[in-house]
Amino acid sequence: MNKKRHHYIPKSYLKSFCDSTGKVLVYRKDDPCKAIQLSSDNTGFHKYYYSQPRPDGGKDHNALEDCFSVTEDKWPGIVDQLHRRENVNDSLEEIVQFMALQRARVPASRDVTEKIHAEGIKAAARQLDAEGKLSPKPEGFDDILDQVEVSINPHQSIHAMVPMMQGIGQVFDQIGFYATHNKTDVPFLTSDNPVIWFDPSVQDADLRPYVLQPDGPVVLLFPVSPSLIIYGDSSGRDRFASEGLGIADLSDTGLVEMINRQVCRFGCQAIFAQKAGQERLIQEHAELSPTIRFDRIGAGEGEAVVFEMIFGKRERKLKWIE
Repeated sequence: MNKKRHHYIPKSYLKSFCDSTGKVLVYRKDDPCKAIQLSSDNTGFHKYYYSQPRPDGGKDHNALEDCFSVTEDKWPGIVDQLHRRENVNDSLEEIVQFMALQRARVPASRDVTEKIHAEGIKAAARQLDAEGKLSPKPEGFDDILDQVEVSINPHQSIHAMVPMMQGIGQVFDQIGFYATHNKTDVPFLTSDNPVIWFDPSVQDADLRPYVLQPDGPVVLLFPVSPSLIIYGDSSGRDRFASEGLGIADLSDTGLVEMINRQVCRFGCQAIFAQKAGQERLIQEHAELSPTIRFDRIGAGEGEAVVFEMIFGKRERKLKWIE
């Protein structure tokens, strides 16, 4: 049977944030004042999100879902070991693979890839126009190329996941990881974009998502459950290389709240909570999400386009029509 619901947030991951009834509170950033209680099967998915064209002209709806399940199926056992404070150094490869995949597969990442492709097409059109290779513009529509909207085949952002994960691996190579246990009364939140990294030397107001200095400091956050987070820090890289995954306790409520603030900022469309109580924080960071900004340098045949990751307004994604 063809699989229809393709989860970009694995059920095996989100179950750790469910309550005793098997439900998680979902706060949509577009309506953060309303919490929806859903099972892990009924959230964090898009229909046919990983579907691929076949050579015969049909669609394969199952191959990537089945491939990802191999990594996902190992996750609950690893989480249990982490909660028991056991040595999981023999599972480091699986942990890193799970985190890298969870960064590359989500809409917050794939949508940016498709926006870059779309902007490249628009830049190419402007270049052809500057060279006089396009038909004359209709009278009164001199800026028509600036108004063009371009949709991208999502198959392109699936292909881009491979080089993206290679880049993610380069970031991970700079970091030492800890399994950090939350000893406060404030539970960790998570989101539909749960793998976070940033430059900790930058003031919070100036922080840009996933933007790092060459050889600069890095902090990584990956909530595992309301009581556990994988915390990464470039300052612990040497210790990690020699000793493996560290174990630490976190008793500072202020630091837990700082982590949850970043979780809310980096969330794309939804924040997940095991229980109510952090609505104010979720609402404060609902308007902005990680996105990309393009700037043109020069004009005409000498135009160049540069981009940078920012926290900005979520934009409507154009639907690809085959």
